[in-house]
Amino acid sequence: MKKYLLLIITFIASASAFSITLSLNMNYENTTRNFLVHLPPGFTNVQHLPIVFNLHGYGSDAAQQEFYSRMSETSDANNFLVAYPNGIANSWNSGFTPPYNSSPDDVGFISKIIDTLYTLYNIDLTRVYACGMSNGGFQSYRLACDLENRIAAIASVTGAVTDLVALNCVLSRKIPVLEIHGTADPLVPYGGSTGIRSVEETINFWTGKDQCSSVNDTVNLPDIDITDSSTVQRIHYASCGSGTEVMFYKITGGGHTWPNAYINYIYGPTNRDFDASQEIWNFFNRFTLNGPVSGIEKITNEIDIVVFPNPNNGKCELKISNYGFEQPLNAIVFDVSGRNVLEQKVFSSTVELNLSTLESGIYFLKAEGKNFSATKKIIKN
Repeated sequence: MKKYLLLIITFIASASAFSITLSLNMNYENTTRNFLVHLPPGFTNVQHLPIVFNLHGYGSDAAQQEFYSRMSETSDANNFLVAYPNGIANSWNSGFTPPYNSSPDDVGFISKIIDTLYTLYNIDLTRVYACGMSNGGFQSYRLACDLENRIAAIASVTGAVTDLVALNCVLSRKIPVLEIHGTADPLVPYGGSTGIRSVEETINFWTGKDQCSSVNDTVNLPDIDITDSSTVQRIHYASCGSGTEVMFYKITGGGHTWPNAYINYIYGPTNRDFDASQEIWNFFNRFTLNGPVSGIEKITNEIDIVVFPNPNNGKCELKISNYGFEQPLNAIVFDVSGRNVLEQKVFSSTVELNLSTLESGIYFLKAEGKNFSATKKIIKN
């Protein structure tokens, strides 16, 4: 069945007056799927920012997950994007029941979102991360196994690995993993249940996959909030293959909750000794798809593209610096719905773009050539 996409963008005011959350609809496998994207203050495509997928729990939705987890606040403070996808019927096909490759194809859906956000916002494809709450945490583990070539690191809050995911998890690379779980979780028991591995078995599964040393660094976090009925141990496996790590926040007495969430949840105590969204980002920020950030050789790309004037009245020039033109650049202009409205080949360092037939608004220019890709925003008055 042919897959195609149609994007319809609506603007939603976010918690910060200087940031924004967008709602996008995508037709995937003949089904309309929806996701939210949060852009931090001052966002431009030139920044080439990382993105975190934050997946809601069973029965919840994207907007509730944004509100509950407060990760958009973390995004605003740390300058990364957040995607909040919606699962069909408020759930994710995260590997509970066979057959493993049954519908809906939520892994493919998230992969398609990555492609779309790269086109629209020029996200850093080496710094795509996934986390989630409960069913979303289970789905994060499935993404670690099934989308390991696109997801740099994952985190699960109140989720675990299912037996079916473990059986089908064949990795070509080692992936950093963070688990956050309460010992008094009434919905996803710490000790596991039928078809679901215990939290400690989940940690052992990933330390095995990542070839970690059995030696770990265990730290008791300060009991900052003595009224939250819980305390925290951070168990860190720092010596793993390919520079990966496995980290576990064990919340003694903690419930089925997101630490330091916006509100207290009904399923047990919410720990407030640390902020889950901030700690997830701190963990993610150490890794890329190619390995630890500290081990990546920084390469400066001197190729640049400039659109002038910008804003413009429909006629502007595209200027390219330091590109050899061994092959032409392909210049594509998209509107905010992701629709291709102009495409032309570029054979020299300066070329005219004629947008006079287009309505006033915001557009995105994507230029692709030999070992080069860049995206610029264009504003037509």
